[in-house]
Amino acid sequence: MSDEADERRERQLDAVRRMAEREPEVPAAAHYQYTPKMPADQWAAIRPYVQRVVRDTAHRTPYSEKELYPAVSRLALFAWATASVPLEDDNVFDPRFINRFVQHHLGQYSRAGKNTLRARLRRTSEALLGDEAAGTFRALGKAEASRPYTPSEVASLLSWAGSQHDEERTTSAGALLALGLGAGLTGREIIDLELVDITSDSRGVMVRVSGDDARDVPVLAQWAPLLQCRTASKAASRWAFRSGQRGGNINLVTDFVSRNPRPTVELQSRRMRATWIVEHLRRGTPLDLLLEVAGLQSAEALDRLLPYVARADDDPRRDSLR
Repeated sequence: MSDEADERRERQLDAVRRMAEREPEVPAAAHYQYTPKMPADQWAAIRPYVQRVVRDTAHRTPYSEKELYPAVSRLALFAWATASVPLEDDNVFDPRFINRFVQHHLGQYSRAGKNTLRARLRRTSEALLGDEAAGTFRALGKAEASRPYTPSEVASLLSWAGSQHDEERTTSAGALLALGLGAGLTGREIIDLELVDITSDSRGVMVRVSGDDARDVPVLAQWAPLLQCRTASKAASRWAFRSGQRGGNINLVTDFVSRNPRPTVELQSRRMRATWIVEHLRRGTPLDLLLEVAGLQSAEALDRLLPYVARADDDPRRDSLR
């Protein structure tokens, strides 16, 4: 074979190798053609950005283009039309911005619907912004687990407790709320509490917690009747929450809440405890006493809750600062 033929063959082999190394391009026809339910002028404004994001990230997430389009288009529309945020990845897919969007602008969605949208937006954000976004999402998740319930959320939980189909579930649901929102017990402490640990006298209802953080906890007055209903119930036996349990089942609360009827607000023991602590901070409960009844060793654990403690301008305690 001549040198010229050898060179030609080598060039052909190089071309084949380069083609093999090149990432395959997705033909335009293979992309999902999405038709949103929004005014045409709005879609025209955000379409180039939405399409670019979805087509660039779908193969790097567990979701298809079809699954990502509704979530990404809703977020982009909110950024452009409501929040006046530039359609740039660092802005639109900032984890804090996504968190704000899901928490405050998806009120018509069910909890499952919100979780689905959040998961898809999170994976898209991580595909676009990398490890930094993943770390921020983890931090936000921890903060969300400690966010106190709003009055409307508490009302919703009370409505759920009263909608149970028998006396055992109704009084258990009431006790669950009273021990979390009225006494600040942890999930483990709620599960382990027995009826004999609940006492009443002229001063109110008291809960005796055993274990590593043993203490006596006065129950907030508005929650005491729910515990009194539980202790007086013929359906209750031994346990303050869920008769018939064997104790120590860390999934007991989750299992109970997951059965119909389910609350429209996600019920978490950490959020109930945070709500109870914030209520005491708002009332001006002395810090040393609050730490004692909460089973806390230092005030540092309260730092993340201080932003939720609103002070009125006419708070009479302000006079003591002058």
